[in-house]
Formats: sequence, structure tokens, C-alpha cells
Amino acid sequence: MKTHHQDHYILDSESILEQVELPSITEPFPQRPLFLSRLTCGLFGISEDEIEDYQSLDSLFIKNRFNTFFFKAAGDSMEPTIYQGQILVVDRSKNNYNGKVCAIVYDEKIICKRIIMKGEFIILKSDNPKYKEIVIKNNENVVFWGVVVAIAGFIE
Repeated sequence: MKTHHQDHYILDSESILEQVELPSITEPFPQRPLFLSRLTCGLFGISEDEIEDYQSLDSLFIKNRFNTFFFKAAGDSMEPTIYQGQILVVDRSKNNYNGKVCAIVYDEKIICKRIIMKGEFIILKSDNPKYKEIVIKNNENVVFWGVVVAIAGFIE
């Protein structure tokens, strides 16, 4: 049921959700609807006709199940790319680090930085300009742990 009110539609959420069949949560990787419609912040309604396919977040973000790990971001050194509290999906099977945001072990701590390779130098760069770059020569004190392939978070 739709009600027109000041150029906005108020949607009866129960009737909309009844139109979309959700899968059983007992599946090992539950599939969720992936809608043809893009989520606009204006006037729209959802119906079964608009479902393009079903999407599992696991299948979308986890390409290598045994080499994918989750970390919770701490600090502000990677803002505006990554914010504190977001979940980082890190794939250890990836080996193309240059230009990528990566989880690395540096001085016995696991940290998140963008990797810039220049000749014999590796630059650990924060996306937040208030932090200085760390320049490493000959891979001293650094172990590449994995590439951040996705970021997830909640809006409060």
C-alpha cells in the first residue's frame, strides 16, 4: 500500500517484504536478493519483478575461503578510504600489492597501509595526509600479509 504525502511515498513495509522470498538461514552461505533497481533515496518500491539475481555476501567478497580473513579497523590513518570500526576483508592469496591497501607486518605489528613500490624502496602510505609515509629499503622489517579486497561497516 502506498500513500502520497508531500511528494514522498510512504510504503507499507510488511506488504513489500511479503513480495520478496528470502532464503532459509540454514544454508551454509545464505543467498540474499540482488535487486535490478539501484537504491535511490527518493521514490521507489521493491517487488519480486525487480530482483535480478540472488547474492551471497560470502560469494561476493570471499574468493578464496581458506585465505580470507576479517579485521576491524582501528585509528584514522587510512581515512577517507577506511574508517575506524569498519570490517576489512583481507585476502592472503593476492600478491599484487603495488598501489593496493594491504595488511602488512611491520616491526612485529600488523598494520594497514597503501603499498607504493618504487625501485628498491617500499613506501607504506596512509591515505590520511596528516600521517607521514614510512619508507623501507630492501624489504627490511616488512612482511606482506594480504590485500584488502573489501570494506564493510555500519551506519550509526
